[in-house]
Amino acid sequence: MTSLSIPRRYNGPPATGNGGWVGGLLAERLGAASVEVTLRAPPPLDTPLEVRPNGEGLALHDGDTLLAEAVARAFELEVPRAPDLEAAAAAGALGRMRAHARTGNPYRRCFGCGIDRDDGLRIIPAPVGVDGVVATDWTPAADLAGADGTLPAPVVWAALDCPAGIAWTHRLPDAPPMMTGRIAARFDAPIRAGERLVAMGWPIAQDGRKLHAGTALVDAEGVVRARSLQLWLLPRA
Repeated sequence: MTSLSIPRRYNGPPATGNGGWVGGLLAERLGAASVEVTLRAPPPLDTPLEVRPNGEGLALHDGDTLLAEAVARAFELEVPRAPDLEAAAAAGALGRMRAHARTGNPYRRCFGCGIDRDDGLRIIPAPVGVDGVVATDWTPAADLAGADGTLPAPVVWAALDCPAGIAWTHRLPDAPPMMTGRIAARFDAPIRAGERLVAMGWPIAQDGRKLHAGTALVDAEGVVRARSLQLWLLPRA
């Protein structure tokens, strides 16, 4: 059994951990090429948490409360054709402008998509085309990388997280705030700080409260570097 703590910088909702960051922490410890993480309860910030063996995977606990489970799991996900960097940059500028104007957004300080975070990723995609895809450009900052310049798993998972929810927010503009329930992610190739990328998301299907979506990080040549298959949840009525 080992422990970890989620520093306050890596929040999603104001008082709890970013779902992608938490998933990436567990995926990093599991060490598999393709990992699925199910989020069971909001993980607190700046609190010692326990990582326990869980069958062939891992589980994250806060005392007796199960927060998340991680297991190695392969998945298939076809990524739509990514917009070019210029189109993604234009959509991202629109996304940030809209985020500035949206005063009631509970995620304004989210590490992944928070418009009010100078030390966050600020990945705020907006629609590109008419097929439900949202996109933005993203250049990872040097302070996000390890000593070799490569982004660690929690950063990549955090970058993959929010575009799924944002894609569904555009599909369901009147829906209440939704939350990440499950992320399966894999890295097709390493990502380094300073690379200019397209971060994109798209809705796949809705089943009641369950919203299925895909996301990807794509390089300037159109090569997919990382992808995720996600389940988001609408609040219970």
